Amino acid sequence: MEALVNDKLLQQGTIAESGPKTVDPLPSDGDFAESNARIKHKNRRKGPLNVSGPVKGYSEAIRNFWYPIAFSADVSGETMVPFECFEEPWVIFRGKDGRVGCVQNSCAHRACPLHLGSVNDGCIQCPYHGWEYSTDGVCQKMPSTKFVNVSIRALPCLERDGLIWIWPGGGIPEPTIPSLLPPTGFTVHSEIVLDLPVEHGLLMENLLDLAHAPFTHTSTFARGWPVPSLVKFCTPAATLKGFWDPYPIDMEFHPPCMVLSTIGISKPGKLEGNTTSECSKHLHQLHVCLPSTRGNTRLLYRMSLDFLPILKHMPFIDYLWRYLANKVLDEDLRLVLGQQDRMLRGENVWNQPVAYDKLGLRYRLWRLSIEAGSESASNGR
Repeated sequence: MEALVNDKLLQQGTIAESGPKTVDPLPSDGDFAESNARIKHKNRRKGPLNVSGPVKGYSEAIRNFWYPIAFSADVSGETMVPFECFEEPWVIFRGKDGRVGCVQNSCAHRACPLHLGSVNDGCIQCPYHGWEYSTDGVCQKMPSTKFVNVSIRALPCLERDGLIWIWPGGGIPEPTIPSLLPPTGFTVHSEIVLDLPVEHGLLMENLLDLAHAPFTHTSTFARGWPVPSLVKFCTPAATLKGFWDPYPIDMEFHPPCMVLSTIGISKPGKLEGNTTSECSKHLHQLHVCLPSTRGNTRLLYRMSLDFLPILKHMPFIDYLWRYLANKVLDEDLRLVLGQQDRMLRGENVWNQPVAYDKLGLRYRLWRLSIEAGSESASNGR
């Protein structure tokens, strides 16, 4: 994967470093149309890749990964969790043995959404005529009529490290699942799930970019942050993870749609030291950006701390964490939604990348390489 990314970078040129730029002289009166056309052509020529226009359909290759879709704590014995993944409706629930299953959210009889029904003795019951399905999608009961063998689609589904995972692709599932647990010594304080009206790739690139913090998050965690003269993302060990300079923040993109980060802090909203190892207290974050549809994302957020574990037991603390998370997210969403609007109108969201765009750019190149491989395989057939 890293070789694919590096090859792509070499083919398309290096990222522009920050520094002074030459500016074309202003056109004379009457030449604005010609000047604008020249600027537009010039900008398109400089970009290392073009991400513009309507969001393309999802390739089979991008589906062939394990995707976290819910937190284990949100799925109890009689709970159903409906969701969309790659523009298809699904629902998860626990069977009689307590194991979780994922089936299509449509009854085989009349296509009624199953999540409107209930879970009875480990089977999900359709609210329309009472047909019941087990976690493997096989119909177990068919009241008021002669029983026939009927099934609905089911996805490979398992539970690991407090998360529920599915394999939505047609390929053979990988035998291992990466661990997304926080490091030793951290306590999980909050797990939040949100459905957002934004394409998951744009949200991923926002999460992989920290240079925007002192300009965007001025009323939340970056309030009072100074604006550095230079921001860099350093990758000493691998191309998809590293640390931010001058911020004490480590960050990693974990394919296909996860971002892990560790932030060194001294007190809320304040940074301490230049690296996480210099800090005495840390906040660890997991973001999962599940592609629901071409314009919507299911976001899973987990926050952990390595200090003050007693906070977890304070009354109403969950409401406080949710309020703070939503406030930070709102600061991002108004910008990313605007960015999405411009992209759909044909503007290139990767028109002029600079040095601190490194991790977000490498995510995009990884995704394009996966999709290009899928197209090559299809053409070969």
